[in-house]
Amino acid sequence: MRLLWKKFRPLARGAYRIFGGLRGFMYDFQRYLRFGGWRENLNDKSLRNYKLAMAYHGLEKSLSFKKRKPNSGWSNAERVYRKLKVANNIMNIGFHDKAGKEVLLQFLNLPENKKTNRASKMINDVTKFDFKDDFQNHGSISFKSEDYGKGILEDPESFFLSRYSLRDFQQKNINPKDIERAIKMAMKTPSVCNRQAWHIYHSNKPEIIKKVLEYQNGNRGFGNQVPELFIIGVDLRAFFVGQEHYQHWIDGGLFSMSLIYTLHALGIASCALNWSQTPDIDKKIRKIITIDKHHTIIMMLAAGYPNTENKVCSSKRKPIEEIYSQIELK
Repeated sequence: MRLLWKKFRPLARGAYRIFGGLRGFMYDFQRYLRFGGWRENLNDKSLRNYKLAMAYHGLEKSLSFKKRKPNSGWSNAERVYRKLKVANNIMNIGFHDKAGKEVLLQFLNLPENKKTNRASKMINDVTKFDFKDDFQNHGSISFKSEDYGKGILEDPESFFLSRYSLRDFQQKNINPKDIERAIKMAMKTPSVCNRQAWHIYHSNKPEIIKKVLEYQNGNRGFGNQVPELFIIGVDLRAFFVGQEHYQHWIDGGLFSMSLIYTLHALGIASCALNWSQTPDIDKKIRKIITIDKHHTIIMMLAAGYPNTENKVCSSKRKPIEEIYSQIELK
């Protein structure tokens, strides 16, 4: 019997893992059905704003081309216009409503567009909409090579290779202004059609951190010493079509890495905490803390100031030839 079990144990383990994966896929699919952005309800501010971002970002791209086709961009202009009319009618205004208005006006006022009848009508209507964003540069801006050069580091290897996951922090809180600064810088992360569907939950209360980390598997041995905890989430309402079923993980992962590096740039250490959890655990954590039902948890991040002396895992990286290849046609 023991020999028989030894023979079939790998198959049993494999079947258990496949079943677990299937349960996870079904849970994600159910959440997409309940909370995804596939609905066409423009009266819902969040849904309208994500769809609006997709449309006006198309206009931004059209505005950014040096040699743009004179008649390009009108289909997106019409989409933006229709959504802005809804926003104006119900007066429940979001960030992307304001940005969409500014981008649309920039597009309509192009010399080749302004003289057309449809542009005149749209300009007449849109300028009357009672919402405006005076503090943003939307559409397209001039950006020179020296502007790009401002991001060049004298020694980039020192910055990137000095970042380690830390699991032993100073027992003091991070300056709130530094947290806000890191998040604002991380917001420059690219996202699909610039929808910016991220949401960051944060706490520095020991009782909350302790309770939350009970549901995370990778903090054993140091979880009770974490001074600051972030939970990175992404809003499912930002994703509309079937081929975007993984996009929230992609956008959330990009933002998470940006936040790790913006914290590092401010002298704040961090440790990424995986959230590849079962549906049961995901449901349980939503019962103890206020996570919006539309938000998918991407990961957690422990953070704090490093001690004067620290020990970190020296996890060596693969040789580059194992992960880098030239693209070739078959």
